[in-house]
Amino acid sequence: MSPPIPIITTTTNNNNYPPKTLHLTAISSPSHLSSLPSELKSNNPTRPLLHIDEHGHPYHYFLNPMTQSVILILLVEMLERFCFYGINYTTTAYLTGEYNDDWNADMPSIQASSYVSISTAVAYTTPFVGAMLADNLLGEYITIIMGCCLCYIPGLILIALTTIPNFMGRMEFNVRAIQWGLLVLWPIGTGTVKACVNVFGAKQFHPILQSSLIERYYVNFYMCINIGALTGGVVVPIVAQWDVTWAYCIPVMVLVVGVSLFLFGGARYVKPVPRYDVGYWMREVGELCCGGGGGESSGERRSQRDKKQQLIQQQSSNSPADKVGIGTVLLLSSLII
Repeated sequence: MSPPIPIITTTTNNNNYPPKTLHLTAISSPSHLSSLPSELKSNNPTRPLLHIDEHGHPYHYFLNPMTQSVILILLVEMLERFCFYGINYTTTAYLTGEYNDDWNADMPSIQASSYVSISTAVAYTTPFVGAMLADNLLGEYITIIMGCCLCYIPGLILIALTTIPNFMGRMEFNVRAIQWGLLVLWPIGTGTVKACVNVFGAKQFHPILQSSLIERYYVNFYMCINIGALTGGVVVPIVAQWDVTWAYCIPVMVLVVGVSLFLFGGARYVKPVPRYDVGYWMREVGELCCGGGGGESSGERRSQRDKKQQLIQQQSSNSPADKVGIGTVLLLSSLII
């Protein structure tokens, strides 16, 4: 059973209208601010919501983060998925020479499929590393930028360059370049970004006062994943039938645009401070693997949040809130390509 939703019932001077009920997990309007305790309000008129984490770091939040900052995060996720599926869906055909009979890796279909499987395995393993970097050393914002600029984009560029015949004076297909781009740089980049983008977007919402809005954010997030995957899986293969070089240049340009948009909103984001403690992360993993689940430390981290929830909880209500249910999220997740 889900915990009760904190609400405040306000009265009006007109007896013809019933009292209004305000759910304090969906604060998104200036009219809601008067109902909040001072501990949850900042002096910043642009970002009036305040949250202080367990380490004493203050964070200021927009009333409507979806339009102020999260929209840019959703766009970069959609464009990144466009690039990933555009490359992933065409790699086997490219390596076997389906797009260009005169210039290709001349691989058998089994070997080409193994390349795709390896790159996919790396892409879905490296989020482990990306999460560690984001939580303990760099933060999500820097990790996303570094993953894109140091691995993802260079990997896409390297893959695109291999489609150019006799590039850099080579008379035969550069298998080593495709191995570095397809099996190392590109999957490491996408895995690193994959671990951080969705979490970074959720952290733009106040963890208490906007917790209901986070569910709606994830519905939009998975919708962007599907749109990006669908368009990338259609556009890039169609263009590759005409010219594979142009087809593989499209993901490069698309991701450069996505990273530029992400950097454009840099000043708008809430950027939680990382722990700067790899040992802490390793201890948490060890406790979880040993069945401890974080034990007392997890309870201590929740205590500060519980205290703030008590500040805004005026009464409990078991009636369902006006929000998107988890069933919708699971339905959209099942449609991911």
